[in-house]
Amino acid sequence: MEKNMYKYLLKHSFWGNFDSGVIFIFLSFYIWEQTENMITIAIAFAIPILINTVIDYYFSYLSDKKDRIKLIILGNIGSAIFLSSYGLVHNIYILYIFIFFKSLFTKLYLSSLEPYKRETIKESEYKDYISKENIRVSIGASIGGFALMWIYIYTNSIPLIFIISGLIELYSTIYLCRLSNINQRKTKDREEDIDLKWLKEITLVYTIEAFGIALIINRIIIFLHDAYRVEIEGVGLIFFVVYGISNIIAAKIYDKFTNMQLKNMFIISFFLQGILMLLFTKINRLTIIVVLWFIFELISNITDIYSRDRINRSLFTNIGGRLSRFRVSIAIGSILGQIIISQIWDRIGVDQSFYFSSMILILLSIFIKFKMNASLLK
Repeated sequence: MEKNMYKYLLKHSFWGNFDSGVIFIFLSFYIWEQTENMITIAIAFAIPILINTVIDYYFSYLSDKKDRIKLIILGNIGSAIFLSSYGLVHNIYILYIFIFFKSLFTKLYLSSLEPYKRETIKESEYKDYISKENIRVSIGASIGGFALMWIYIYTNSIPLIFIISGLIELYSTIYLCRLSNINQRKTKDREEDIDLKWLKEITLVYTIEAFGIALIINRIIIFLHDAYRVEIEGVGLIFFVVYGISNIIAAKIYDKFTNMQLKNMFIISFFLQGILMLLFTKINRLTIIVVLWFIFELISNITDIYSRDRINRSLFTNIGGRLSRFRVSIAIGSILGQIIISQIWDRIGVDQSFYFSSMILILLSIFIKFKMNASLLK
């Protein structure tokens, strides 16, 4: 039963992430073509983050009390329907409304799926599962991205891409319907103080990081388009190569770093990402920019596997609510980053927005080095 459950979750991860590129690429271009204003893109990507801060804890509390699988299925279906609807509107404000409802259902889905996986996947197998999930997500997003790019090349219709993506996401619900609740024996009824203190420390780290990397989330796509005149299909190809291959490689080599303390991994990761972001504006060759972006994602993905495993470890008491506080704090950091960095981009300059993000990440690595407790980030 457990083996089948893992298989269904991984298949869902594969099909459910075909639209990853749609959100990051086509939505950015769709709005940019209508407004040519970075703040309008920032608002579109801030809406789901805002949902995280307002409704996340309620949905997480709800999933702790109700049947998680039913909420997961309902959330996925609603998300798919509203994603398909993006292409039916040409008014930016109505599009924002659709993004709001898609984000609402996505949040219901994620708030229930994350604790479900932690409750059903054995702790000894969790890190290996994360690695396999990263591979499925990357392959699904890459294959889906390439397929959708070719459809766009032949049809030149972004609305059609949204419709197809929504239908594929709806198809992924089939595997969710095959899941069943398999609760593992709780290792403890109440977290120790050291666990809760650790969660607070890691929440602060990821909140600051979310503030710093808001630039990379969607603006790197516009940066390539404007600074290097890369067309949308070219940006899509670069995105899926960088995103897909870096995730697959990270999932294959993460175990080479088992002896590295998580604190040191954070320090090296954030410092290198800050330097790489600084170099984005200093390099004039597109191929080198792509290589830098690839290294950025590779470092980030390796760190993510270890931190996700540690974040979820032993959190069995009201796990939905515990993880909700973590996500809400990160969401607030991301919202602030989206707003501030978009204003720097529009009012001061593109290079300055990269400098600002780079400074945040480098300062974060220094903060971890001298202020964070090594025994907590182990």
